Amino acid sequence: MKHYSLLFFLLITLVSYSQDVPKAPTPQNQNLDKETSDHEVPFAIIENAPIYSGCDENLSNRALKTCMSTKINAIISKNFNLKRAQSLGLKPGDVRINVQFKVNQKGEVTAIEAKGPHPELEQEAIRVIKRVPKFKRPGLQRGKAVTVPYFLPIKFSIEDRQPAPQTYSAKVDSYPVYRGCDKELEFLELKQCTTEKIIDFIKLSFDMELANSLFPQDKSTQFQVEFVIGKNGKPKNITAKAHKKEIASEAIKVVKRLPKFKIPGQLNGKAIDVPFKILMTLYFD
Repeated sequence: MKHYSLLFFLLITLVSYSQDVPKAPTPQNQNLDKETSDHEVPFAIIENAPIYSGCDENLSNRALKTCMSTKINAIISKNFNLKRAQSLGLKPGDVRINVQFKVNQKGEVTAIEAKGPHPELEQEAIRVIKRVPKFKRPGLQRGKAVTVPYFLPIKFSIEDRQPAPQTYSAKVDSYPVYRGCDKELEFLELKQCTTEKIIDFIKLSFDMELANSLFPQDKSTQFQVEFVIGKNGKPKNITAKAHKKEIASEAIKVVKRLPKFKIPGQLNGKAIDVPFKILMTLYFD
């Protein structure tokens, strides 16, 4: 038996970046520096880590590594374009982009590569790492400058969240008051309360068995519903658009069952009609 939930547009809401040192071999291909393996020392065992600009060169080797990681993470956090990720239609959950580059014997960042769930995210990761400045000093092994490969993941999460519904109306002094909302609330708070109550009602009332039977092979479908909260506090002029007419009909039936509003919208002390529109997505689990 499937469980169902009524969710909304994907909205990226949480992002975090971290650095770790996975045990990954240094790629050997034509895109990397042509330096020999004798001149490369892994970050984990380098005797004297590269000194990042802004890090105190008198720090211990371990502290220099930490400072370097912190500075690079700050560049990623500041410059990584999350809107780009938001526009790609990625599924909810954790996203990880594995990034690697080298700090060569001149302290320059070279051979940047990225592997992630989408080519545009890989390009974005490479773009951001290119902003890492030249190091004050390259890594040293036995007193000699060496190339140091560096690995880190860029991590963030995509969650299912409820976006601000699309509502529109003529100018109103007071927004319609749904049952359970305090009429003394400020305008925006009252609007939010009424909107959330409408959404909750639709979530609880929609026939999910019907939706699943119409889309047995799909994981989601969308519908848009529009109506007017009338002067008498009742919904009217209800219309809906969906991929299946049965879904549109069900949306209209649900909105018709909305309880009468405690107080209609008002302008200059008189009741007025207030249009309302929302685009919703049904997810089947």
